[in-house]
Amino acid sequence: MAMKAELFRHDEFVAINLNPDERRLKVEDEPALPGYDPGWRIWFNWDDEKLDHGEHEFLGVEVPNIDRLEEQDFVALERLNPPRIDLPEERLFGVTVVDALRWVKRSRLNRQSRISA
Repeated sequence: MAMKAELFRHDEFVAINLNPDERRLKVEDEPALPGYDPGWRIWFNWDDEKLDHGEHEFLGVEVPNIDRLEEQDFVALERLNPPRIDLPEERLFGVTVVDALRWVKRSRLNRQSRISA
């Protein structure tokens, strides 16, 4: 069963928040994935209280510039195995967070190519 999520985008900034109806304190932290350095391309959000106890509960991602997201970022996110999500406002149901980010990136590129044509 997919989890309700919320997509926010403004220009090249994109955020996906899981369980937007539950207001929990989020903290940004890099995932423990050997060999992966997200740099400033993607920020991972975790439940603050659980992180204090050594648990990692994924609550979403923020991408400062979707155009700069690289394949290694998608692969790293898949390795975290976040739950499937529903984004009803975008008519996306049962997709992975990676699928949603790829969709946003592709949509943005398509829009830019139409504008420049």
